[in-house]
Amino acid sequence: MRAPFLAVLFAACFANAGEASAEGLPAETVLQDRRLLLNGSATRTVWGFKVYEIGLFLNERSSDGSFIIGVDRAPKRVRISMLREVSEEQFASTVQESIDRNFTVEEKKKFAGELAKFLAAFSNGADLRKGSVVTIDYLPGTGMVMGRDDTVLGTIPGDDFYHAILRLWLGKPLQESIRDGLLGKTNSRG
Repeated sequence: MRAPFLAVLFAACFANAGEASAEGLPAETVLQDRRLLLNGSATRTVWGFKVYEIGLFLNERSSDGSFIIGVDRAPKRVRISMLREVSEEQFASTVQESIDRNFTVEEKKKFAGELAKFLAAFSNGADLRKGSVVTIDYLPGTGMVMGRDDTVLGTIPGDDFYHAILRLWLGKPLQESIRDGLLGKTNSRG
């Protein structure tokens, strides 16, 4: 399995706390002609090195992860700005650990096709470079749209899979400070 970019997303399996941040993220973005607000953000650190900055954009701010994952079906964006390069090899173990933590055996079976498409979208044989921007969007009526540096990498139809993937950061994350930051609990932009 080759998946360069997600190594950073899920590098949380390496112990070190993240920190709240919003230094490189815009306060808002537009998706499907709707203005989305930065709900919260955090910076992922591994062994003291800043790896990426992640932000969650929502139609209306919320500090309730269960609501965002389970009820809210408005457009959403997870935006990841790379602060350093991450190799494909780092991806494999960390993404699997995060999926194992957040998906039951039954959900892995139910979403087997979607998980394969999600991982394949980012397996282009290249490492994710410093400065790259990854977006994972939810568009009602379309589903999940994955992008990298303004290039669409793939679409996964439906509502349920996107909201299940959000659990990687908002459910049982490998690092609680990322969840707290995305929910605006430690976000310096309030």
